[in-house]
Amino acid sequence: MIFSAEQAACISGCTLRQLRYWRDTGLIEPAVPPERNGGREGYDFGNLVELRTIIGMLKGGISLQKIRKTLDFLRRKASGSRPFSECKLITDGSTIFEICDQPQQLLDTLRRGQIAFCIALDGIAEELESRLVEFRRERAEFMRRLLA
Repeated sequence: MIFSAEQAACISGCTLRQLRYWRDTGLIEPAVPPERNGGREGYDFGNLVELRTIIGMLKGGISLQKIRKTLDFLRRKASGSRPFSECKLITDGSTIFEICDQPQQLLDTLRRGQIAFCIALDGIAEELESRLVEFRRERAEFMRRLLA
C-alpha cells in the first residue's frame, strides 16, 4: 500500500513540514519517487516505520544528527536484505544500539557497528552472594580452628 506525503505524516505522527525536510535532506527516501507518480512521492509501510522511529527518538531526546547516523548505518548494514521494521534499537541517551541476533550482543550504530556486550547483572549479583556466603562459612571455620 502506498501513502501520500500527507497520509504518511498523519499516520506516523510527524508534520508535513518535517517529512518534507527529512525527504529533502535525504533522511527519508520515499518508496515511490515523484517522477514515477505524476510528481507526487509515495510512502510505503517501511517508510512509516522509519518515520515513527524518528519521531520516537526525537521525543526521547536523541538528536537528528544521531538519528541520521543510525539510519545510515542500518541501511548500509542491511543493504536491502532485512527490513528496517525487524530491527531492535535501544539507547542509553548518548548512543544508539542495535540488538543483534546473537545473545548478549549489541552494535553501536554511531560507531560504525562496534560491538558492545551485555552483561546480566542479576546473574553476577547472585553468583557474588553465593560466594560471600561460602567465604563467610570458610572464615568462620578458619576462626573456629584457630581458636581451638
